[in-house]
Amino acid sequence: MNNDKVTSDLMVEAYTYQKQGDLSLAIKSWNTLINYVSDNQEIIANAHLNLGHLHLQQGNSDLSYESMAKAIAANPNSPEAFYCLAYMEQEKENFHEAIELFESALKLKPEDVGAINNLANCYDRINKSRDSIKAYSRVISIDPEYIAAYYNRGNAYSKIAKDELALKDLNKAIELDNNFYQAYYNRGSIYNRLGKNQLAKKDFNKAKKLAKKEIEKSKN
Repeated sequence: MNNDKVTSDLMVEAYTYQKQGDLSLAIKSWNTLINYVSDNQEIIANAHLNLGHLHLQQGNSDLSYESMAKAIAANPNSPEAFYCLAYMEQEKENFHEAIELFESALKLKPEDVGAINNLANCYDRINKSRDSIKAYSRVISIDPEYIAAYYNRGNAYSKIAKDELALKDLNKAIELDNNFYQAYYNRGSIYNRLGKNQLAKKDFNKAKKLAKKEIEKSKN
């Protein structure tokens, strides 16, 4: 049997186990493939990337991180691997490390709105509001209907007391999703701060009703 056939069969086997949800056998198959194609960096990178996802599904974040790092070592042009590492650092609240990794991912895939939005979230968490606003604006310029970016940018504007801009963004988020109870609540908070008590009360009541409705829906 030639090498290409063995490689192909191992990949099919690994993906089949993965699709079936048999994580342990999928991990075993990817590791077998890595050992077999020791000189093909593209395949090795893809295998490590899949291993990273599988380890994460098993709840083993350390092995997942190690696999993603190996994917980058094999293929430094893998935006997905950089993104996954960045997201893991973000989850651990290592925001400076996450920012560096998101920026590396975006050098390879500049219009990945998910990565840009997460980058902005990291800037926001370290109180770099202006950097976060710039990144959220970049998301919106690529995807004018990206609701989370309007909501997040509105909150960032609110932090630096640019209330009119904050209200404009929260209004847009609500326009795009009129069930977005967090946006109603945050808009109500701004109205309350501005002394617009009736508008604040209306938004707080709306937020409360929508949140209750969502909780009841989740129970069913």
